[in-house]
Amino acid sequence: MYKTMLQMIGEQTASVLQEKGSARALWLNEWAKLFLKAYEPGAKVVYTSVYTFPMELLAVFDVVPFDFEVAGAMISSTEMGVPTMRAAEERGYAMDVCSMHRAPLGASYLDYFPRPDLLLTTSHYCDQKAKTNELLARMYKKEAYLLYVPAEISRASIKYVEAQLREIAEKIASVAGHELDEDRLREAVRSSNRARQSRLKLMELQRHRPAPWTGGTLIGYSINSFLFDGTETMERLNDAYIKDLESRIASGKAAPEKHRLYWFAWLPVYDSDLFSLLKENRVTFPLCETMRVYWDEIDEDNPFEGLALKCLKNLFVGPISWRLDGIERIISDYRLDGALLFATPACRHSNAAYKVLKDRLAQMGVPFLLLDMDISDPRGYSAEQVKVRLESFVELLERRE
Repeated sequence: MYKTMLQMIGEQTASVLQEKGSARALWLNEWAKLFLKAYEPGAKVVYTSVYTFPMELLAVFDVVPFDFEVAGAMISSTEMGVPTMRAAEERGYAMDVCSMHRAPLGASYLDYFPRPDLLLTTSHYCDQKAKTNELLARMYKKEAYLLYVPAEISRASIKYVEAQLREIAEKIASVAGHELDEDRLREAVRSSNRARQSRLKLMELQRHRPAPWTGGTLIGYSINSFLFDGTETMERLNDAYIKDLESRIASGKAAPEKHRLYWFAWLPVYDSDLFSLLKENRVTFPLCETMRVYWDEIDEDNPFEGLALKCLKNLFVGPISWRLDGIERIISDYRLDGALLFATPACRHSNAAYKVLKDRLAQMGVPFLLLDMDISDPRGYSAEQVKVRLESFVELLERRE
C-alpha cells in the first residue's frame, strides 16, 4: 500500500518536472525514488531518524535510509492514516502513544514498510522514537542501536559520541557488505558543507518581506530534507528552492502578509484548515526552528569529530535554552511579530518547554501562542477551536500595531 503511494507520487512529480521546473516536485520525486529503493530485491535498509542522526555517515555506504516517522507521516496525510493507526491500537498500543509512532507501528503490522537490516536512532528528546525503534527491531528480529548524545558539549562528550559513530560505521559496513571508504566520507562531508551554505542562503532569502515561502511545505522540507544530507541531491534541492524563492521575490508573487511569526516544533500532517486560516489572516512564518543551521562546517580531515559535534549541537538534544539561542537576533533580523509553538500532546519534552519559551519571549515583549493539535491523528481535531485561538491571537497582534 505504501509502496503504491510512493510510485504514484514518483509518477505525478516526474510529470510535473517534465512540464516545468518545480522545487517542491523535485523534492517529493527524490523522496519517493529513495524510499522506493528500499523495496528493491537485495536492498540493504537502515531505519534512522533523519533530523537527529548524522545522515552523512549513511550516505557513504551502499544502503537505503528509511525513516518510519517520515513514512508514517505520509500515510497519515491520507485517508489511510486512521485505519493504519487502528492496526496498532487493536494490538494494545494506547491512544496516548504518539500518533507519529502508532502509524508506523500499524503500517509495520500491515506489512506496508520495507524490512530493515539495521535500526538506528539517537537519544534526542523523543523517547518514544527510541522505544518504537526497539519494538520494530523485535518485530523484524534485527539489531537496534541507540546513539547516546549527552546534553552537554565537552572534550569528553565529543570523544564519546565520536567513538559511538565509529562503532556504528562498522555496523553499517557489515550490513552494506563493504568497508568505509575514507575518500567517500570526505566527499560526503564536502557536500554537506555546501548544502549548509545553501541552507543559510534560503534563510537569508526568507528575511524578505513578504516572506517568499511559508506554510506546511516550508516546515516539512526543513525536517525531511535532512534525509539527503551528504549527497548531491541535497545540494540540488536547496539550489532549486533558492531559484524558486528568488523568482517569487523578483516577480512579487509572495503571499500577502501582515503578521510574521516564528514557528516552534512540528506541524499537523493530516488535512486541516490550519494553514488556510493563517493565509486568510495574512500570517506567515519566515523561519521555523527546524530550518535553523545550528551546526558548524564539518572538518573533512576529522569527519567523525565533526559529525559528533553536529549531533551534540542539535537543538533537540541539549537543554531547552538552546532552542532560544540567538532568538533576539532572529526576531530582529526577520522582523517577527510573534511566535507559535505547535504542541502535539504526546511530545512531552517539547511541550514542557512552553513555560521557558513563553517567559523568555515575554521578556522581549513578543506574543506567544501555544497551539494544541495532534501531529498525525485527526480524530481529536476541532476546526472551530483552532479558528478561535488563531483569530484571538491575530487580534492581539493587531492591537499591538
